[in-house]
Amino acid sequence: MDLPLPLVLVPLAIWGTMGLSQGPAWSATEKPPQPVLLNSRPPLLVPDPRLEAALRRELFPVRVEDGQGHGPDPGSSEWKQAEAFKQSRACAQVGSLRYAYDRVDLNGDGSPEIVATVQGPYTCGTGGCNFYVFRNGLKGPTLVSRMTLFRPPLIVSEQKHHGWKDLIVNVRQDAGHGGYAVLSFDGRGYPSNPSAPPAQPLRHPLKGTALLVMKPEPDQGLPLPCAP
Repeated sequence: MDLPLPLVLVPLAIWGTMGLSQGPAWSATEKPPQPVLLNSRPPLLVPDPRLEAALRRELFPVRVEDGQGHGPDPGSSEWKQAEAFKQSRACAQVGSLRYAYDRVDLNGDGSPEIVATVQGPYTCGTGGCNFYVFRNGLKGPTLVSRMTLFRPPLIVSEQKHHGWKDLIVNVRQDAGHGGYAVLSFDGRGYPSNPSAPPAQPLRHPLKGTALLVMKPEPDQGLPLPCAP
């Protein structure tokens, strides 16, 4: 099948009913802790073709061979052309998509990672949109983590786990209340759902920098083209 099914946006879980050992979910009668912002900045405004290609690969993981092992050699120019054609066709069927991104060194190695979100009916639901962390390599961005239910901004904490900075995002549990969730690196990646374990509610104010700060309006970010 050339056109994959949209990523399923998992409904927000009410943590207080999930038996977390570190305490109850945010209370509707108590104001949840807030991060302490050291700085904030909007997304970068310069299109990044290599990031766009990486996002298309994640959003539209098409099959180039015919399912029986027949097709161009993986990595060949013919293979890349066939992949790009199928991704473009799949992308064109889902409607307009926009992306917003920034670069930040999450693991302290001196080379910034890329954090990005993709907005549109295909990638967003009532709880939020798709979010990605990429490592920026010589051959282009490679995926570290993907997450659903992301609502900007992204707050990058000074606190670390396994050498990577914690991420803090806002989670809406229901129309009545919500709060901030802390996503810690586990040695392989970040949690894929900020509303459920291993993500944890923010228990006390943490310092951090807010990235991807955008107005709550449509058409934010850059258009994600369906073809290079």
